Amino acid sequence: MATVIKLKRSTTASSVPTTGDLADGEVAVNITDKKVFMRSGSDIVTIANFSDSSIDLGAIDEHILPTTTETYDLGSTSKRFRSLYLAGDTIDIGGSTISSDGTGTISISATGATLPVNSNIEVTSGVQKSIALQGETGDPVRSVSFFTKSGGLNSANTRLDFKADPDSVVASFTLANGSQLGSSSGDTLFFF
Repeated sequence: MATVIKLKRSTTASSVPTTGDLADGEVAVNITDKKVFMRSGSDIVTIANFSDSSIDLGAIDEHILPTTTETYDLGSTSKRFRSLYLAGDTIDIGGSTISSDGTGTISISATGATLPVNSNIEVTSGVQKSIALQGETGDPVRSVSFFTKSGGLNSANTRLDFKADPDSVVASFTLANGSQLGSSSGDTLFFF
């Protein structure tokens, strides 16, 4: 016959044992709250919290490592961590890094970052400007959505890059019949 070990337990919500309830090193559980407590000297310590399928590890004095790689998540779409405080200077996301020099300036790994179209940067307190795009020749360009009658106005068929060079607004543009518009100067009207 197997030996049954029963821990001290409570079924009362929010009930926490006192030092008078437990001897040093003794463990107790609150079945309703799904918490495990232990007396450590003159303190009662929560050593596990399984409420809402989460685990409260209390104070941690070692590395937190998963048992296997690329299997477990930290938080979820419905249960997110609020803030992340790190003393190290780099976050590694799948080999790409975000680093800080300790002054508030961050760097993104050499391959850069992909930002949404028309992203803004704050140039001074409360003043934002659109990030400028650069074409193959180094000239600033403006990326503009291009819609067609068949595609409708809900989603662009493509995006066109217009150069900031006033002498060469359109580098090349191919019409449906296969002919190309070359570089244009001055005011040009397009009819489609």
